[in-house]
Amino acid sequence: MTERDIKLAAVISLLATTSVALNMFVFQNTTKTSAIETGGIVTDRTSWVDGPGIALGPTSPGPAAEQPADEGVLPPAPLGQSDDANRAELTKGIQRELGNIRYEPGQPDGVLGMVTRAAIFAYEYDNGLVLTGEPSEQLLSQLILGSSSMSPSAARPGKTMTADGESLVRSVKQQLATLGYQTGVPGSAMTPEFARAVREFETDQKLKVTGRISGPLMSRLIRLQGEPKARREAIAKAAKH
Repeated sequence: MTERDIKLAAVISLLATTSVALNMFVFQNTTKTSAIETGGIVTDRTSWVDGPGIALGPTSPGPAAEQPADEGVLPPAPLGQSDDANRAELTKGIQRELGNIRYEPGQPDGVLGMVTRAAIFAYEYDNGLVLTGEPSEQLLSQLILGSSSMSPSAARPGKTMTADGESLVRSVKQQLATLGYQTGVPGSAMTPEFARAVREFETDQKLKVTGRISGPLMSRLIRLQGEPKARREAIAKAAKH
């Protein structure tokens, strides 16, 4: 190989080495520039979706923080609590006064049960008042003062009824009919047949005969509901003869 050939080979080798170095330098600069322009975000989509701390789309707000209750402010009382207490006291007073005049409304416990309603009904019936079977301030006033603070029934005594009074009559009729007593036409009418059925029941049960709804009548009907079936059937059989 001549001297000229040796120099030519050296130049070619130098050019090749320079080209490789230049390419590597350009590639590295391009990568850095891309990273800077994109803010360092990885362009692989799977890594972006699954990566930690990344939320896709709008996020729903978390539960609102509980506001601390105002100090010194009492919670509101349940609705109707005061009315219930007043009604219980009113009922207790009526029970006590009806018991004093032997209408037998049960214990003065303030609970408006069927026996108390029947006793009120009896008092209203005997005094020619509208039949309600319900407590009222006017009724308590009349019981305590003994004055006629309540208007008598515009119809015949013991005939005008409210919806509550009618409900009570229907209940008594149904219970008497179950025991075999003939109460007449269904409904809330105070018919002679109904009065006769009441008198027959009172006689059979050795109660004071009145022919009307009363506390003792209702108390006995309730007691018989708890009797064995055979006992009720025997009473019904006796009532039919």
